[in-house]
Amino acid sequence: MPLSFFSKGYFQDLLNKSEKSLYETFPGMYGDLYNQNVKVFKDLYSDLRRYYRGANINLEEALNEFWIHLLERLFKLMNPQYHLTDDYVECMVKHSEQHKPFGEVPRDLKLKATRAFIAVRSFVQGLGVANDVIKKVSQIILQIIGARGDLKEKREEDQ
Repeated sequence: MPLSFFSKGYFQDLLNKSEKSLYETFPGMYGDLYNQNVKVFKDLYSDLRRYYRGANINLEEALNEFWIHLLERLFKLMNPQYHLTDDYVECMVKHSEQHKPFGEVPRDLKLKATRAFIAVRSFVQGLGVANDVIKKVSQIILQIIGARGDLKEKREEDQ
């Protein structure tokens, strides 16, 4: 497999395709419920991109925030007949771990996404370091070759 297969662009393309797939699939499945919450998903993808590019983002926190915001928004949309105070919503969020309104999906997604993004970011950063090392070694080799050539010319001149 060529090294370019593992370039930054490849992983960025995968993330873009994932986001595009979500935006194409979810409206048909969830309709207005999704459309009214698209910003929550866009914010998540923005955080994932920033993390991937090396920003100092706690990925677990970003994913936790995503589920909290999604729960708040969905609960309010599905219960418009109630006036929900901030205290009530805060209490609901606090107990969401216990009640698991999304089942095990948040925990599973957080675990898998965190592992994948840490591995991908480390791998791509490693490729960048390897590229820098190869460039420096190549420069040293060229300098040595140039020095040998200069030395050979000098010997020929001296003879």
